[in-house]
Amino acid sequence: MKANNSTTGFMEKCVLNGYPLLEPSTVCVIKAAIKHDLKYDIIDEAKSFIKIYNEDKEEYIYQATKTSKDISTYPFVTDNKELVKDILRENNFNTPNGIIIEKGITKRDLDYVLLPFIGKSVVVKPNTTNKGTGITVFEKPVNAKDLVDAVKNAFKHDKSVIVEEFKKGLEYRFLVIGDECICVLHRRAASVVGDGKTNIAELIRLKNEEPWHGLSGRVITIDDNLKQTLKKQHYSLKSIPEKGKRVFVRDNSNCSTGGESIDLTKDVPDEFKRVAIKAAKLFDAKICGVDILIENFNRFEYSIVELNDNPGIGICECPYEGKGQPVGEAILKLLGFIK
Repeated sequence: MKANNSTTGFMEKCVLNGYPLLEPSTVCVIKAAIKHDLKYDIIDEAKSFIKIYNEDKEEYIYQATKTSKDISTYPFVTDNKELVKDILRENNFNTPNGIIIEKGITKRDLDYVLLPFIGKSVVVKPNTTNKGTGITVFEKPVNAKDLVDAVKNAFKHDKSVIVEEFKKGLEYRFLVIGDECICVLHRRAASVVGDGKTNIAELIRLKNEEPWHGLSGRVITIDDNLKQTLKKQHYSLKSIPEKGKRVFVRDNSNCSTGGESIDLTKDVPDEFKRVAIKAAKLFDAKICGVDILIENFNRFEYSIVELNDNPGIGICECPYEGKGQPVGEAILKLLGFIK
């Protein structure tokens, strides 16, 4: 599977000449509209707020995924990760078990509620933020100090924090539009691949210059979290990985922090797609990203970790690797512009 890193290919799909501030997702919708002879107005370029219309109707679209089809409370529900998981559990979906901790908790109470998680594999994350902000993943059993430090870090980004069990498997983004699962991506965590000669800092710089990363703004930022992730693997920015060795520099798989989308729509069994569709319908969502952990496609075992009301369709139509899916057209179908 080839990486879609050519400047020409990315520009054709994800960039609209004269409008550099439009996010790739919105460009995908506009280019689908142009293909089907629909008119469009760019109302606010910086916010990716547009209007698509013809002689019969008009629709306002915000950031490609906010339309008249979704109920107004949907984004507020999905922003609360623990609430989403509670609703999923009540309806017999598989999702990680965990607790929510409120800011201001005393040290003694914090130590007490964290006790069941010490010595286990866990994930710590803010309750209402997106794009991987403030997330710490402990695949190996965590000690008390590191767990407390991770909670404190998460509190820098939110007033409530989730601590939950770590589930094995790769993370897949299922994009549901209407009654269909349009696209399935594996979101690979930010990483570099060694050539046996170049250190990690330089490999990151070169990765950020690739069109898919550089032109879209999905770059890898060198910060304390990245350095800590390298340290856990016994690397530093000066380390030179052997040729062909992939080194992950983030624990979270978000593309917004330098991760990469790999289109696996044709490879993922339909039974998992049906889970994603049912989960979206539970929230009456018309455009929804359902993030699911799956360890083996041959076993019907999964864990839903999150629902996203603004799933970033650009990474589906313009993936880092793979064919990509016509999600801009799928949104126009949802809105009734095309059949």
